[in-house]
Amino acid sequence: MSLFLNTKRYYLKITFTISLLIVFTISANAQYTALGASAYGRSNSLVAVADVSSIYQNPAGLGHLNYNFAAVAVHKTLPVEGLLTVGAFGLLKTKPVHFGFSVDNFGDQYYRESRLGLAAAKKIEKVSMGLKFSLMNNAVKEMSSRQTFLGEFGILATPSKFFSIGLHVINFTRAKLYESQPLPTFVNFGVGLNPSKKINISGQVDYLVGEKPFLKMGLNYQIKESLGLSAGINPNLKAVHFGLNLDIKKYKFSYAVSTHPNVGLSNHLTLTLLLNEKK
Repeated sequence: MSLFLNTKRYYLKITFTISLLIVFTISANAQYTALGASAYGRSNSLVAVADVSSIYQNPAGLGHLNYNFAAVAVHKTLPVEGLLTVGAFGLLKTKPVHFGFSVDNFGDQYYRESRLGLAAAKKIEKVSMGLKFSLMNNAVKEMSSRQTFLGEFGILATPSKFFSIGLHVINFTRAKLYESQPLPTFVNFGVGLNPSKKINISGQVDYLVGEKPFLKMGLNYQIKESLGLSAGINPNLKAVHFGLNLDIKKYKFSYAVSTHPNVGLSNHLTLTLLLNEKK
């Protein structure tokens, strides 16, 4: 009887966790996890803005960054153990190209999604191009484990100091975890505006192939060089985002929170270590 009850609890927990994941995934339009609180505070609308989170937002943005860094991030949604994402990412500059890496894990011991990604970006004058490949793993404990390779590419151009445009395609390789379950393909296009030295406005349209496109917008106000506040909206999810960015010498601290009518509060924290001075 004890063994039966333990087994029943085990499968009930798996079913409950997977059900939550399905609801969360559907409500989020099957978006891929994107780490970086500086971007999350602006509703992940930085396809046309270079940022430490560019390896997730648009790998081409890595070509515009002029410093090496390493970062760790945590994203927590709902008071449920399984809805947790942790990861690390960074950038290494070399003369030919800039290289980026990312590793992240979502889920718990019963259901888990993990990715290991490598990216390369090259900037030529005002235009940069980026390419990223990720090894993805999806596992349900004692049921299944599948792997696949996911490809992304992006372009980011800055025609002037007041304006930038970006394009990011996710899953151009048409990767699948299961034959009947192809991973979604996104085509994201956006702009960045700099009306003043203290204000940056970002906006993008995300198109999930086969579905209707939707808009996301964000704003960052730099109160002073070391302190910035951000906000963003995602009308499609009815979500509102807020963020705080603080620079202390070689450390960058970012915290963001979002509200969602079905999910509640989501918290995102990122700590970045600059490995050389900005220029």
